[in-house]
Amino acid sequence: MNRSVTRERIVPIASSLAAIVAAFLVGGIFLELRGKDALNAYQILFQRGLGNSDGLTETLKQMAPVLIVSGGLLIALKAGIWNIGVDGQFLIGALMAGAVGANLAGDVPQAVMIICGAVAGFAGGLAWAIVPAALAVRFGLNEIITTLMMNYVAVNVTSWLVKGPFKDPDRVAPETKQIPYELRLPFIPGTEVHIGLIIGLVVVVLVAILFRSTVPGYMLTVLGRNKRAAIHAGMPVGLLTVLALLLSGGFAGLAGANDVMGVQGVFKANWDPGYGFTAFALVYLARLNSLAIIPFAFFFSFLLIGGASMPRRADVPTYYIQILEGLMLIFFACSVYFERRLMAAWNRRRSEGSEEHAAPAPIESPAVVVGEV
Repeated sequence: MNRSVTRERIVPIASSLAAIVAAFLVGGIFLELRGKDALNAYQILFQRGLGNSDGLTETLKQMAPVLIVSGGLLIALKAGIWNIGVDGQFLIGALMAGAVGANLAGDVPQAVMIICGAVAGFAGGLAWAIVPAALAVRFGLNEIITTLMMNYVAVNVTSWLVKGPFKDPDRVAPETKQIPYELRLPFIPGTEVHIGLIIGLVVVVLVAILFRSTVPGYMLTVLGRNKRAAIHAGMPVGLLTVLALLLSGGFAGLAGANDVMGVQGVFKANWDPGYGFTAFALVYLARLNSLAIIPFAFFFSFLLIGGASMPRRADVPTYYIQILEGLMLIFFACSVYFERRLMAAWNRRRSEGSEEHAAPAPIESPAVVVGEV
């Protein structure tokens, strides 16, 4: 492996890690300015997320929906499409899975119930992406605006449904019927982590295969890099846009089904874990690399689990993890800027060096030159 290839692989990883480190440093300064003990807060973060078997188990459970959401979001972003509606699609999928799973629980085999709930969740998220996809393709409306607006609609629609038609009449709180604990997603043998983690890993691997080994994946990549080139090449840009948005929404809905059938057991009113922003930070720090999503998903899941204890035990703001994620994106943008300048300088130096060592070109007669032209 030559030196230039090594640089092209190592520099992006180093800049992503530098963005994370810088976010933690600046976040620590923020805590100190507010009179908090930053070192104690970070110690609690790591102890709760990784310091014991319970924390590690919870982190691995949290990985499941984060992996699935991020895998779906990657499809949209690789195609140059901003699916800001991930959270709304997640909620619709979670509600559909909760309603279908609870109604089937006990009446059909567990495997059938789980499959039906997963299909309902995927279909719910996919259906919620149809309107933005149609508006983008038919009328050219910006998907950033339409998917974002659909989030607000989803919050209110799910709230109405869980307080009305889908509400469990035997409970005072607005929530769907409960899926019995013994009928939820089974554990991976020898662990207390449900099989949703395996589903998440499979989703990421399938996304990697999509982009590395299939024609649709190649066309989605071309669309994301240069839409004009895709149009000029005769690719079905409209169909690809719809495909990317629907798959992204479907996987967001599947993540919701995973959370409900694996951990929650019910869909509750006003429940919104907000994985969308986390997924954006994760996918970009992973450099839109499918398999790189896996370690970053573990890292962000650890942040979510460890960060949940920080407000109570370290007296830090409840939104501190969101601050960290935002800082990571800011420093990531800065690191990409300097990375591009550094790579450009290396390439310029390499081209200058190759010109100096190149042998003088033979002098050609005008007749030969004209003939070549």
